[in-house]
Amino acid sequence: MITKLVELSTMISSFLVQMTTYPETLPPSFAPKRILVIKLDHLGDLLLAIPVFSNLRHTFPSAQIDALVGNWNYEILQNHPDVDEVIGYNSHFFSRGMAPTNLHQTYKIFCRLQEQQYDFLIDLRGDWVTVVFALWVNIPYRLDRADLQIGHKIGLNGYKELHESARNLNLLRSVQIPTPVCTADFYTKKPAKLWADNYLEKLEDPSNLLRVAIHAGSPIAAKRWPTKRFAELIDWLIFHHQAQVFLVGVKSELPINSEIENRIKKKAFNIVGETNLQQLAELLRRCNLFIGNDSAPMHISATVGTQTIGLYGASSPNRFCPIGPNCATIARESMNQIRVLDVVSVIDSLVLT
Repeated sequence: MITKLVELSTMISSFLVQMTTYPETLPPSFAPKRILVIKLDHLGDLLLAIPVFSNLRHTFPSAQIDALVGNWNYEILQNHPDVDEVIGYNSHFFSRGMAPTNLHQTYKIFCRLQEQQYDFLIDLRGDWVTVVFALWVNIPYRLDRADLQIGHKIGLNGYKELHESARNLNLLRSVQIPTPVCTADFYTKKPAKLWADNYLEKLEDPSNLLRVAIHAGSPIAAKRWPTKRFAELIDWLIFHHQAQVFLVGVKSELPINSEIENRIKKKAFNIVGETNLQQLAELLRRCNLFIGNDSAPMHISATVGTQTIGLYGASSPNRFCPIGPNCATIARESMNQIRVLDVVSVIDSLVLT
């Protein structure tokens, strides 16, 4: 409860700083030399914000475009052609598997950002540090998404179910920045591509098998589909489609996937905790289908163009659904209400068409 109150008060402070300190519009022929985009939250949230960088590059091709993100998101942007520099800062609000940045390091980052003399600041999701930065540092123009976040928190119509990607792009549109790019891609380095090719080659299975990635984890229990049903689904995939099934996720999700392995009758390839983000992206790019909970791997799968089925209970598919032509969602009031048959029906419609 206290965390939510602190988060809401930070949003309100950010909104007030925007309204009282910064102009509402950009000047004609605005041509910033240095742009800083702040996006401190989780992996999936950043993936849905990537079109912002692409549209900024489209409009301001000669500008330096930097990103301030959590260190867990570094791999997503490190090879992106529309991002010049990625600066890591772990906010207390959003740190899960990594320790928050301490005060000394925060101050050093603050000073480093101040030295850059940015002339355009875009805050897609910040914290109290970025609010102080916006108030203290003399940056001429700023865009802030806090009014959308506040509207969502208090349940105003028109805000609650607006998709994350649309929220981000609407911020640019509000100051007449064109947004022709609405989709994202995950740019990886050559070692990640080689790793995926070598891993699949070592399996020595026929290359024409249906490759299916399964992600059964989530840090939020209410967003996880029961392991028993994942196991039943895997058995169905192997029996009916002779599928090659890969269990993916982070190391902390090993117990969940071990439980699935103990339940299934056939063999799945458990690589949970064995890949970094870029390796995971390249493996998913080589899969025919991804099935999983609302999570970062689901959004990575959609971003690399793989057919993706997202399972939703506690979260809203209207706001967080994967974006792409090959994506589908199954949503119920709780994850327990999603049947294996529901998923099978969607698989048949995707794989067999």
